[in-house]
Amino acid sequence: MDVALARPVTQLPTGPSWAYEIKVDGHRTVLWQTEDGVRLQSRTGRDVTALWMDLAVAAMRLSPGVILDGVMCPVGVSQPQGVSSGAAPIDET
Repeated sequence: MDVALARPVTQLPTGPSWAYEIKVDGHRTVLWQTEDGVRLQSRTGRDVTALWMDLAVAAMRLSPGVILDGVMCPVGVSQPQGVSSGAAPIDET
């Protein structure tokens, strides 16, 4: 699945259906809950389920068919082994 990526614009859209949030550094991740289990994928398609096993285990309570697209921003906890801290991205090659 291709994830939606931000793009630069010269002016933000306005109107009642638009909302904005702060940008925090993290790791773009898509989570799928299927009949077979949970899978987490980086924005480049790399399987990162093993790196975020605590999230994968928690996501097992979700209904099959749920897809979540977001940014992993661990706060106040140790980063999983293989995941860099701060603004440096995961090596997604």
